[in-house]
Amino acid sequence: MIKDTYDLIVVGAGSGGCATAKVAAEQGLKVLLLDKRKKDDIGDKLTFDTIPVYAFEALGIPIPEGDELDKRMLKLKVFSPNWKYSFEADLDGYIAQRRLLGQRLLKYAMDAGCTLLPETEVIDPIMERDFIIGIRCRGPQGTLGEYRAKIVVDASGILAVVRDRLPHSVYHNEGIIPEDTVFCYREVRDLLGSSDIIPPHDYPGWYCGLQNRGYFWNVPQDKGTIDIGCGVPMFPNHPDPVKVTNEFCALHPDKIGKKVYAKGTGPTPCLPMRTCQPELVGNGFMLVGDAGYQVSTNSGFGVPGSIIAGKLAAEVAASAIRKGDVSRKSLWEYNVRYKKGFGATRPFADAFRILFQNVPVDEVNTCIELGLVGSKEFSALWSDRTFDYTIKELIAKLIKSKGHIGLLLKLFLVFLIAKRLEKLYKKFPSDIDDFNLWMLKRTFLYMRLFKILGLKRGIAS
Repeated sequence: MIKDTYDLIVVGAGSGGCATAKVAAEQGLKVLLLDKRKKDDIGDKLTFDTIPVYAFEALGIPIPEGDELDKRMLKLKVFSPNWKYSFEADLDGYIAQRRLLGQRLLKYAMDAGCTLLPETEVIDPIMERDFIIGIRCRGPQGTLGEYRAKIVVDASGILAVVRDRLPHSVYHNEGIIPEDTVFCYREVRDLLGSSDIIPPHDYPGWYCGLQNRGYFWNVPQDKGTIDIGCGVPMFPNHPDPVKVTNEFCALHPDKIGKKVYAKGTGPTPCLPMRTCQPELVGNGFMLVGDAGYQVSTNSGFGVPGSIIAGKLAAEVAASAIRKGDVSRKSLWEYNVRYKKGFGATRPFADAFRILFQNVPVDEVNTCIELGLVGSKEFSALWSDRTFDYTIKELIAKLIKSKGHIGLLLKLFLVFLIAKRLEKLYKKFPSDIDDFNLWMLKRTFLYMRLFKILGLKRGIAS
């Protein structure tokens, strides 16, 4: 049994874990970074994120370039479920080669002084007097290790290997329902040609179809290939994303090649597509990234939220350790800073995600055909921004919606709930004693949203 003591243990060396470790080490903390993968495999994912420049600026690092830069993302073309109607939205971000980006983020963390422990899996958290004080883990040769720390950060992804093993006295977890979880699958094939629904090689972005209550993507890559796949929310009797992807490819044999260069789901097949955990902290404990549901609620992109959350978590952790108090109350500032800032855009977007997942398919087709939703909305939602409407824009939508006033009213009521959710998050309580009242207001707004859409569901499992 190996024993050692650190200021901070970070479980998971993804983008959020590496950002946390980097900033914490720069703050002078003794940091241990654990990951179940081999060191050279960290960052290697069959996936992509559109990463806006602000994520790199937040961490004070350069944007991707050279071999690390796959594509500059400037456009998103969105298609209705029947593929008949579409619009273009403006984006401004970067698609990075994930392994190279992951290795760069890892190098920043190690250069800052953190210790990496690869090929190591968490077995159990160590608790003492309602605090987590460390972890027990298994190394590459089956060696058991025990490591103590003032704070443990779970950045292990949706599997949340620490979070889900903590008692309620340490951390107050909110479960996730299947409909708020997306099952993803993708393949990389040859891009032989383009069509109305398949992008050309030089398209500065990607095509996205609103399919199966989720999304279907076509992303042209370098060397004449295309990343093609889908994210399917796990409603009862949802289709198999592998089948959905292969059926689409089979329909376009002259545009998409038969040879599959890569395929899979990424490290885990599922993504949490909902607003973040109400509580991102516990006694001696913090959540970063997918483990805290800090994923874009429309696109599924996780890197931007993880990097920003990791920086905030590290700064608050360093302050709490210097004060000698790592309780839930002392770490609460991380919850406040994330939700009042970057995190306030996510519940706004979440309201629209729930809308498009639950209205009838013909209503989604109609929304795009008539322009009731379009570039303005999706440019914001895919870029972690909110939006508002001018009187002129509302009048224009009213004119377009002739014969579909009920649908327009539904859209507008969801928009009002989205604005109220954003406002509520921006007023997230700095005083932990006011949290329960804030939760009641949050629940009320979501219940109003569900009622508008005629849904019988809850926020969490």
